[in-house]
Amino acid sequence: RLFRSPEPIEVPATEMPEGPPMNFRWRRALYRVARAEGPERIAAEWWRRLPGEEEAPTRDYFRIEDSDGRRYWLYRQGLYGASDTPPRWFMHGVFA
Repeated sequence: RLFRSPEPIEVPATEMPEGPPMNFRWRRALYRVARAEGPERIAAEWWRRLPGEEEAPTRDYFRIEDSDGRRYWLYRQGLYGASDTPPRWFMHGVFA
């Protein structure tokens, strides 16, 4: 099920910056990641950007399975070190 609007999740700051999270908090519950696939990067077409135009945020999508076997579709918006704003994590959907 794809969410109409992605929901923010919390990922500990100590996690690996470019890989999937090992744990995340969503709707006040803590989930431990057992398996992860990805990332699948979705980014703007850099060659179409006009001079002076701000670059659209990059999204890295991960398919996650938690320790209870439930599956989720998460993404990280932004890249570590690419700007002063740290990347943010979101839940985009759940798998049945």
